[in-house]
Amino acid sequence: LGLYDDLHPISAYWKFAVQVVAAVWLYFAGFRIGRLSLLLGGEHVGWVIGLPLTILWVLWITNAFNLIDGLDGLSAGSALFSTLVVFVVAVLRGHLSVALLTVTLAGAILGFLRFNFSPATIFLGDCGSLFIGFSLAALAMADSQKASTIVAVAIPVVSFGLPILDTLISVARRFLNGKPIFSADREHIHHKLLKRGMSQRDAVLLLYGVTALFGLLSLVML
Repeated sequence: LGLYDDLHPISAYWKFAVQVVAAVWLYFAGFRIGRLSLLLGGEHVGWVIGLPLTILWVLWITNAFNLIDGLDGLSAGSALFSTLVVFVVAVLRGHLSVALLTVTLAGAILGFLRFNFSPATIFLGDCGSLFIGFSLAALAMADSQKASTIVAVAIPVVSFGLPILDTLISVARRFLNGKPIFSADREHIHHKLLKRGMSQRDAVLLLYGVTALFGLLSLVML
């Protein structure tokens, strides 16, 4: 989907449609939200609740990393921190398959980031950002399936703190201003920092720090 969109731009509705299909496929492949720790004390839930929540999670995380891909190295760097957190959590919980996949993804992102950091010579595009977001959404679900406490389930949410918050604020801002939710604008957090006079490099480094703090907080929650 991301590769096709980079070559032949398509509407947001088609993107969401394909992402929903991918999320449904993930659910029935075993990557799912199967517990509601906050409401049901960690009890398993059926597909009537679990499937919509899984779709919402996949859509949110997949598009979150796409939305923050507005400055050189920002999305890739943020994803690197988040991937390392998922890796550490997987190792501590003994989920070796998740750990192997996340450390592989982290290595790929790190090698890419060398050429993507400002001034960038290569770019993620939708092909890269959607893939990274989708992969992290799936890996986080795989790692938290056996977790029965709200803290354990909250760890991936906190580790993805920057892209999640930026997406939430963007949707709320567009809704309150009466603008289409799927429309693009230049009011994201990184755009605000540029308007305050920061350079691209300084803004990215500052947001790296924010992402690192979210990652540290999620590890402290362990």
